[in-house]
Amino acid sequence: MANLIKMDLRRLFRSPMFLITLSVAAVFNILLTVGMAMLTKMFASAQAVTPTILSDVVSNPFVLPIFSILMFTSLISFSYADIAGGYIKNLAGQLPHKSSLIYSKFMVIGIHNFIFLAVGSLTNALGNLAMSATGMLQLTDDGKIGAAIMTILLKWLLSMAIAAILLFVTNGVKNKVLATVIGVILGTGTMSLAYMGLNTAISNIFHTQSFDLGMYMPDALFNSVNVGANVAVINAIVVSLVFIVLFMALTVKVFKSRDVK
Repeated sequence: MANLIKMDLRRLFRSPMFLITLSVAAVFNILLTVGMAMLTKMFASAQAVTPTILSDVVSNPFVLPIFSILMFTSLISFSYADIAGGYIKNLAGQLPHKSSLIYSKFMVIGIHNFIFLAVGSLTNALGNLAMSATGMLQLTDDGKIGAAIMTILLKWLLSMAIAAILLFVTNGVKNKVLATVIGVILGTGTMSLAYMGLNTAISNIFHTQSFDLGMYMPDALFNSVNVGANVAVINAIVVSLVFIVLFMALTVKVFKSRDVK
């Protein structure tokens, strides 16, 4: 298992898709932070300085939530590469348990997602620090950096729940196109429209106004969880674990029941 993880790590770090998408996310994070600060300063009064909370910067790895598409695209490319290349059949033949291939990928995807979120937070902070140094904005420490780091960890856990779904599609269903479509939909927040419609339908049927489906879905929680504000913390933990256990079990079961080609 250890050798399999090492092999997958080498494959990840040599992946052009991983390096390109990570670089694009980092560069655009900085450029958009700088650009938005400059535009705000340009259209604000001469004395006005935009206040920015440091914990908000750290807890939001991507300046635009849509950048999570880059993380999902890289994830999908990595998880499907050995199937597309055909060498997964040779690997499966040398292992006592085919499921080791799935578990190894999932663990390496965990490292993959952590790198994306860490680089996102660092580049977002770097862009804001640069603008703060030039007087374009005022960066304020509200003493909640610890809560911001915990928020990032919960977002990582939620990203692993989404990764479990995508891994099921790429390695269980073996459909990269479908996985990509799902990744784009989840990354763009398109499902929020569906959640709104379902919330309305459920509210009308059960005569309740408090139900919010987004509080039970990993993609919506990824954008809303906040430890400092105590928003959806328990939901994020429970939903992540449920989705990970469910989709990993499905992936392993389907993967083991089929011939590896």
